[in-house]
Amino acid sequence: MDSDQIPASTDQSSPRLSPRSVKNPASFGSKKTPFKAPPTNPEPKNSFLHLWELESKYLCALIGTCATIPEIRRLAHKSRIDNPDQYTDYHLHNIFVNAAHDGTRPGRLLEKLFRQKFKTSITRFKETHYSQYETLWESALQGGDLTGSYYVLITNKNTPSETRSKAVGDIHMLSHISGMACRADLRDLPRLRKENQRLIREIEHLNVKRTELIRSWEQKESELQKVLLNLKSQLRQQNCCKTQSAIDDQNNLIKIRKKNELLAQLVGDLRREKSQLRQEILQVKADHQKPEIEINSKKPPSIDTVCGHERETQDELTDEDKNLSSITDLNGKKVLYVGGRFRQAPHFRDLVEKLNGCLFFHDGGREDGDRRLDELLPQADVVVCPIDCISHSAIGRIKRECQKLNIRFLPVRRASLSTLGRALSHAYP
Repeated sequence: MDSDQIPASTDQSSPRLSPRSVKNPASFGSKKTPFKAPPTNPEPKNSFLHLWELESKYLCALIGTCATIPEIRRLAHKSRIDNPDQYTDYHLHNIFVNAAHDGTRPGRLLEKLFRQKFKTSITRFKETHYSQYETLWESALQGGDLTGSYYVLITNKNTPSETRSKAVGDIHMLSHISGMACRADLRDLPRLRKENQRLIREIEHLNVKRTELIRSWEQKESELQKVLLNLKSQLRQQNCCKTQSAIDDQNNLIKIRKKNELLAQLVGDLRREKSQLRQEILQVKADHQKPEIEINSKKPPSIDTVCGHERETQDELTDEDKNLSSITDLNGKKVLYVGGRFRQAPHFRDLVEKLNGCLFFHDGGREDGDRRLDELLPQADVVVCPIDCISHSAIGRIKRECQKLNIRFLPVRRASLSTLGRALSHAYP
């Protein structure tokens, strides 16, 4: 066996690796440099002790607490220990405890690992006064960096002896608690294994059910997909039929509108003829009753004259109405009056016809519906709406329809003969 390699220890119960089992315990690396023990008389440059400067009673708990088994095994390979895989975890632990005590290569590598691993804890304790070390340790016990704090407290020269003793005792008791927990876990292990096997069987049973359900769902999904395709086909056919029906309806509507235009034109011509005949009859009666009136006078009656015959059923004319002496001629225009009461309709019609026009009456929705209003609107040249007999929403709708059909819209304040006369007089002077 080479002088750099450590043989397997046969006594695993000993806390330290016996120096007799190592031919050259000071040489573990490739460089065979003998280890020089640190001086004891001069004051150390820093406040931290090396592992080989610590008392032996601290090393076992320190290494067991601060180094994990994987870290110990990696360091064993790095230290070139002869076939470290042949050793148990406990045997490797003893080897590194002895190496840390003697200051050999595994101990030096272990200290280097601790200095890098616990760099944050070392800095935190350096920035804290030693009187606060116990507070830091209590914080570590409550869930902080326990291993790093323990390493710093053991290796720091400034650590008070009471705090170091407390840390050692806490770690000692924690190891006992951990051992009891492990023993409890080992005691419950057979029961947990049985429970695990039972759960595995239940999971397998559930997986079988899940597979069956997935197959059933896939079958139902396939059937629903077929139904969906059938419904889409039917919907396309219905849409085609509806489209053709809509085209036919549109063509029929165009034909009906053309017929309505022709009929409206004929009705307008007939009403103009009727108005002319009425004027001629009135003129003949006037000539018969008053021969002093000149035959050549053919002016239509004024607003004041026409409205004067209806004052017994309507509001009295104001002074403004009396001043409207201008003569109004509607020239056969069709007037649609929306709102008011049925008893007013004959008087409104007489007024409009005397002014050479034609009146359509709609009560605004009391009895006449929207359908009749839609039929009357395209036939009118002017629409008159009294705002006191019809809702604002209805007025807005009628106004929008008039804008679409390019029909003149005349809103008046109230439903009376005088307001109708003034509106027509202002609109068609």
